[in-house]
Amino acid sequence: MQLRRIALVLFGMATLVVALPFCKSADEEQSKQYLNHSDSAEYVGIDVCAQCHIDKVKTFRETGMGLSFDAASLEKSSAQFEAHHILYDSALDFYYQPYWSGDDLRLKEYRLRDGDTVYSRTETISFIIGSGQHTNSHLIQKGDFVVQAPFTWYAQEGKLDFPPGFGNGNNSRFSRVVDQECMSCHNAMTQMVDNSSNAFKFIPHGIDCERCHGPGSIHVNYRKSGNYPMDGSIDYTIVNPSDLTWERQIDVCQRCHLQGNNVLKSGKTFADFKPGMVLSDVFEIFLPEYEGNDGQFNMANHSDRFQSSLCFTKGSGYTCISCHNPHVSVQATNHAVFNKTCMDCHSTEKCTETMVRRNQKQDDCVSCHMPSSSTEDIPHVSVHEHKIGIYDSTYSAVNHQADPVGLYSVNNKNPSVETQIRAYLTYYEKFDPKPVYRHKARELLNSYSSPSLEIHYAYQTQDWKELISHVSPTLTSADAMTCYRIAKAFSSTGNDKEAANWLELAVLRDHLNFKFLSELGSVYTKLKQFEKAEEVLLKSYAGFNEYNPTLNNLGYLYTLNGSYGKASLYLRKAIALNPDDIKTVENLVLLYSVTTNQEKEKQWLKYLLDLDPMHEIAQQRYTQLSGV
Repeated sequence: MQLRRIALVLFGMATLVVALPFCKSADEEQSKQYLNHSDSAEYVGIDVCAQCHIDKVKTFRETGMGLSFDAASLEKSSAQFEAHHILYDSALDFYYQPYWSGDDLRLKEYRLRDGDTVYSRTETISFIIGSGQHTNSHLIQKGDFVVQAPFTWYAQEGKLDFPPGFGNGNNSRFSRVVDQECMSCHNAMTQMVDNSSNAFKFIPHGIDCERCHGPGSIHVNYRKSGNYPMDGSIDYTIVNPSDLTWERQIDVCQRCHLQGNNVLKSGKTFADFKPGMVLSDVFEIFLPEYEGNDGQFNMANHSDRFQSSLCFTKGSGYTCISCHNPHVSVQATNHAVFNKTCMDCHSTEKCTETMVRRNQKQDDCVSCHMPSSSTEDIPHVSVHEHKIGIYDSTYSAVNHQADPVGLYSVNNKNPSVETQIRAYLTYYEKFDPKPVYRHKARELLNSYSSPSLEIHYAYQTQDWKELISHVSPTLTSADAMTCYRIAKAFSSTGNDKEAANWLELAVLRDHLNFKFLSELGSVYTKLKQFEKAEEVLLKSYAGFNEYNPTLNNLGYLYTLNGSYGKASLYLRKAIALNPDDIKTVENLVLLYSVTTNQEKEKQWLKYLLDLDPMHEIAQQRYTQLSGV
């Protein structure tokens, strides 16, 4: 048996493949047979794959996936930045101008007063994310962390604008930290720092072969040993999606081509899914459910839309790769290739469209049955409708009128109650704070006992008393975020000692989380444990030195313990990063009050009143110093 020969060879290379467990279905059994699902399998990178598969690698590099992510350079960028390409955020009163300095892409953030620049900050872009066929967005690496920059080039319209989620007064400037979930769809497999949710140890440069085929080390070693399947049977050292059942083929694609609320199973990470596995064993993908229409039309909902097509529901094994060759760019694929897939089923049917329109469309099936439409989640972008159907020439997939009635799991028809509750709570937080999602979570919680989920629910409304009522000693083994929520409740109700205990647990589980460290340092300061406060705050600063709460907490700490020079250093760094941070200005006022520098204190009081004219304490102190 071919599998037995493979196992024996691999055993000789110190890879343990002892026996294949009994499985409940043929589909699961096949998944278990793939040797590169084992923990010993490692990712080798696209250059190693190219040693044997140069023809496929060469064309793959030109696909949207192959162009998904790379270091920022003129070659990678699809943008054509000119002097007039300037963004203005009227809510925050910031201007943004991207420009090239040699091969370095830079972004200048600035503010004007009467035509003069009164504030300026320049960042160098580290990575460009997106193929450039639709968009280029931009990332900045800060030590082990990566943040998103507040500008995107929309290639289809040749337009500069803010990224999704940054407009309408929501500009997070340079503080939106990219996590593993985001990176894992737009890139090859990253490596995270141990016990960290968003600190990166290794960042590759683009989606590669192993995102669809799984880690390649076992396959490479097998082939290097001179072994090749000779009887046409499946090579279980690597996953070839065409050998998978249609369900597992779809899972490979909808791992990324299904934008929704991804809810991880307990103990799983976004790096755990490998092609050939059951996706819902790692995470489930939830989308809003609407009464009376097809729901939202988003940029990356190809899989969900496709699976609602009659071509899929009534077809026989019809999947994404029936039309798409992942090794060849869609732009380089002749329309006749797509039309042939249609004609494989519809060759005996007569097209009922008028000859005028057929001639206009050159008998191209896709143009009529998968029309392009704008999307609801990303501006200035249009993509093909993947719900294959009959549409008129005025069709638009976008529907802004309907209200959601709930959520549904795309890749699991029977999600657990716990998973549904988590889906509703996180969808409310991350995507859309509509009351319906919290109401649904509450309904499910009424008949399901889960202290951690009750804590999550109470945290969203800052009902600290209710949250604390669910705290028990058994929760000391809870995840980092649950511990943080409990700490926030105790801190907000004045119990700083308990807050410190729970924050210590949160840091233990996510030791580089600069937010947790900063909060812990603040609580230690309140408890007058200044040495411990300094230690954790400096650790937070070392990890990410542009987190304003950490800079503020250091400034406040050093003011209290008399290290005024250090206090000034960190507070001035904070105000340089965010000139509108009221907490920073309050701390500067305090610093100069403690050091009896009334001229500086008055200067910062005036600054504070410009930001917040109704600040009563600042009004009183400014009046006192002015002698009015």
